[in-house]
Amino acid sequence: MKKYHYTEGNNSYGPFTLEELSAKNIGPNTLIWTEDLVTWTKAGEVPELRSILKNDSINPPSIPRSEEFESTTQQYTSSQSSAANYQRPPKTYLVETILTTIFCCWPLGIPAIIYASRVEKKFYAGDIIGAEADSANAKKWMLINIGASVLLWIGYFGIFGLAIFTGLSDGF
Repeated sequence: MKKYHYTEGNNSYGPFTLEELSAKNIGPNTLIWTEDLVTWTKAGEVPELRSILKNDSINPPSIPRSEEFESTTQQYTSSQSSAANYQRPPKTYLVETILTTIFCCWPLGIPAIIYASRVEKKFYAGDIIGAEADSANAKKWMLINIGASVLLWIGYFGIFGLAIFTGLSDGF
């Protein structure tokens, strides 16, 4: 059964079946996403949803005053542009986290890999904010891993360099 997600600009909701979605009272301009769609699409443009959309012609909206019109236009434009910004998921850092885990400090690389692997799953489920947060966490843990590894190597060379220097100065 096909599952649908919808967004009101800031938050996304779903997954819902077609019957569950019909109870949500969505309009033709509500952004919808399913696994079949590449990006968020207006509900009026999805053929199977046309039968469940509320009909705005029955109760036309009141004519807004000029201040309301400007704020409504700005809200629509900003939500439309934010939806356009999310056509691709955020960077996952998966390759980078795997490489830093292999070549650096693996206990600190495990959280980085976990966060990186959840980015696309959350994005395609409609949780854009969660995907961005996981992307940021993956990057943070990758950088912590690199920093800890650099500090360990500096300590390693410092200890052995001091031992070699002490041995040479004592006439080893």
